[in-house]
Amino acid sequence: MDKGAQPCNLWCDGAGRHSDEGDHDMSNSGNANPERRTFARGTVIFREGDRGAEAYLVQKGAVRIFKTVHGKRVTLGQCKPFQIFGEMALLDDAPRMAAAEASEETTVLVLSKATIRDMMDSAAPGLTTLIHSLIGTMRTMGDDLASARAQITELGG
Repeated sequence: MDKGAQPCNLWCDGAGRHSDEGDHDMSNSGNANPERRTFARGTVIFREGDRGAEAYLVQKGAVRIFKTVHGKRVTLGQCKPFQIFGEMALLDDAPRMAAAEASEETTVLVLSKATIRDMMDSAAPGLTTLIHSLIGTMRTMGDDLASARAQITELGG
């Protein structure tokens, strides 16, 4: 999500396959034609605090991830093509930690909760525990980052 960071979680080609394993299917429950959606610039895709039912793989465009602190939107990062966002709420069943808004016209591949769960169920033993630990850390760091950026903005920096 950061400008120079690696993609969120999974690299996929245009067909929705993991680039390192051409046979890894990321479509929804084996559907050969996964759902694609296009969002106009400025469209809020989901809001902070919402329950998550799906995650999204950016195919074209960009999505801003932000939290609202003291009534102001604080950007946490940007997702660009081949990056996934919205997955954390599907993995830990907690509310969305931030909101997502299309920064420009954006096309995404929709990943259902069942698809994400299937990937987790096929993961190596112990990996789920590691992922849940990382998600907890990311949620805490997201809150801390948003608070720090809000304070900097208030101080005029």
